[in-house]
Amino acid sequence: MAAKRKQKSASLGCLFWIAFILLVLVLFFFNRKNIGMVLEKTGAMDLISGKEFPRKRTDVPLEPEIPAITSAEDAPVETPILEPTPTKPAPEKPDLTKTDPKKPETKKPAAVVTEKPTSKPVPEKPTIKTTKTTLFFVSIDADGRVLRHESSRQIPKTDSPLTDTLTALFNGTTNAETSKKMRSLIPVGTRLLSASVKDGVATINLSEEFQFNQFGIEGYLGQLAQIVFTATAFPTVSSVQILIDGQRREYLGAEGVWIGTPLSRDKF
Repeated sequence: MAAKRKQKSASLGCLFWIAFILLVLVLFFFNRKNIGMVLEKTGAMDLISGKEFPRKRTDVPLEPEIPAITSAEDAPVETPILEPTPTKPAPEKPDLTKTDPKKPETKKPAAVVTEKPTSKPVPEKPTIKTTKTTLFFVSIDADGRVLRHESSRQIPKTDSPLTDTLTALFNGTTNAETSKKMRSLIPVGTRLLSASVKDGVATINLSEEFQFNQFGIEGYLGQLAQIVFTATAFPTVSSVQILIDGQRREYLGAEGVWIGTPLSRDKF
């Protein structure tokens, strides 16, 4: 039994080696080109065939290989070495900011600009034409008598000289006239409502305040005389008709001074 087992194992071993050799041959057959190229590159073929290779001497220095020149075009072109050309230094520009110490600095005098005063045209004031008129005021003496005083004035010249003159009369005296002890007996607040002249008669319409005078009958006569004498100073007026608020009254005030008809200077 033991001999049979040894024979069996020996036959199996032979089969294994045969199979291995066949596998190697198959692999060599399919890769013979690659294996041949490897053997040639490594020199194994020469070793197998028995050829000897000359040994390379290491004591001889290697000369550089010079490529063969087949034509003039292949000849190397020598590049000349260019030496730097010396450059001339640029001339320095004079510094205008620096002054020459030898030359004294001359300062130019600053130009003096004189401005001419512009004279503005003075607007001309409109000239107002005036005319001379006459007003009448009164004064009271030591005996209580009422005295008339004539005063000349310059008033603006208009188309209504009588109206302008009576308006100036109702405004009272000036400082110069007061210094001469002149005064007005026309009640304060009296207003001139209208004034007109027809056939020598000046119709003067006054406000209600003209009826009240604190100085009694002398006061009424004095205020009437101021208006009558001032109005009749115009050459076109000979008498004056007094109206109160546009109505003709017969008497003025409680004293009963007659004003129902035109009044002239001879009534005073």
